Amino acid sequence: MNYNRLNPNLNFDNFIQGKSNDIALSYSKKVCEHISRYNPLYVCGGVGLGKTHLLNAIGLELQSENNVMFISAERFMYHFIKSIKKNDMVNFKDFFRKSSVFIIDDIQFIRGKESLQEEFFHTFNSLMDKGSQIVISADRTPMKLDRVQERIKSRLAGGLVVDIDSPDLELKVKIIKKRISEIENQFKENINLNNDVIDYIANESKTNIRELIGILNRVIAFGRVNNKILTTNDCKNILKDVFSQIKVITVDKIQNVVSNYFNIPLNEMLSQRRSRPLARPRQIAMFLSKKMTARSLPEIGRRFANRDHTTVIHAVKTITRLSEQDDEMKKNINQIKSLLLEQ
Repeated sequence: MNYNRLNPNLNFDNFIQGKSNDIALSYSKKVCEHISRYNPLYVCGGVGLGKTHLLNAIGLELQSENNVMFISAERFMYHFIKSIKKNDMVNFKDFFRKSSVFIIDDIQFIRGKESLQEEFFHTFNSLMDKGSQIVISADRTPMKLDRVQERIKSRLAGGLVVDIDSPDLELKVKIIKKRISEIENQFKENINLNNDVIDYIANESKTNIRELIGILNRVIAFGRVNNKILTTNDCKNILKDVFSQIKVITVDKIQNVVSNYFNIPLNEMLSQRRSRPLARPRQIAMFLSKKMTARSLPEIGRRFANRDHTTVIHAVKTITRLSEQDDEMKKNINQIKSLLLEQ
């Protein structure tokens, strides 16, 4: 049995650092210096931002002197089910519990899967008891993992939780330039993209690093086929179908995404109750409805259980102020916006 799938290309040397990921990168390296000092290390962030790259880099760094196990939660489940069918659970348990470094990717995959959560919980405890380092990634923080046992969420939150945000412009430009130099080295060709074109691609790509690289590859391929040095206008034409897929964002969609994000039932968020755990998400949903749809204030109020438009004005002012003063609020707003644009 070998469930290890480390990719030698996803190492620390080629992980590109920026403001959005420097804390996650820094603690990933610290874990390699002091095993089980931060335990578990829990890295969270949206799709395509570099979580798997960091987990893989930790595995590569530690594998020479440790028994490293690196697996996705989906493959963990696949082997778990296979072991049950083959009546081979003893080997399954032994195999995972003997690792000194256990790295599991996309833990949100266990949501709603009770027997898998049970097995994961016992594996986790057994590894912690013997002092193994556990590293986990997910697309959300531990407490936002709905349909996951409270005791698991509490264990996951008991270590160090670090997050990766969407890349800023500076990081996107660095990533594009690094990718260009990799292609030039690999294919021994000269890729002529000027800074205006690079800035245009970085500015227009709104979601994640994976999408950014896909867009860049498309531009390079076009330049190669047509054998020409591209201008910003060329890029606009090449990418118009990518960037013109304007997402239709509705008040309904915002309400659903916000209630899921904060893990509260939609009917409670829309109710008349004023407790803080409901009022803040409600205000955020109103704020985003004003910013991201063409609906008028009275229309938005009506969609929130017939509230008055002055309530919406108050919500917009409150969230605007908080997102300027409070980093946590700013981060929540940005993550929700990303979720709305991804769907």
